[in-house]
Amino acid sequence: MSGAPQDYRETHLVDPFERHIGPVYERGEAPHKTFALVVDKRHVNMRDIIHGGMLMTFADAALGQAVWDVTDRAPSVTLNMQSQFLKPAKEGDLIEVTPQLMRKTKSLVFMRGDFQVRGETVFAVTSVWKLLGR
Repeated sequence: MSGAPQDYRETHLVDPFERHIGPVYERGEAPHKTFALVVDKRHVNMRDIIHGGMLMTFADAALGQAVWDVTDRAPSVTLNMQSQFLKPAKEGDLIEVTPQLMRKTKSLVFMRGDFQVRGETVFAVTSVWKLLGR
């Protein structure tokens, strides 16, 4: 698939490592954006399904963007990420997630996301983010 999926625009990724996985796409407005990734041959393992580490990197990028949105662009780092690999995704699949803010304190943000292909959850994540001083 070339170009952005229908109704999506490219997300501006600033982390140098995350730029290697992209492009990542988004639609909607903060704080309710949906993020998407088109699985390509760089993302799959020897079984031709998306690599678990790739899913975790996409989760970190998408939930990190959502934290950025819900904290008025406060710098943050991932403290913890728990993941459940539920079903395989294959090359050409569009994986979508609408991150959910679960709780926010002065210094921590709690997020979750269900990563879906054609409406079916393939991967689920909960994460905790530490807000850094500006």
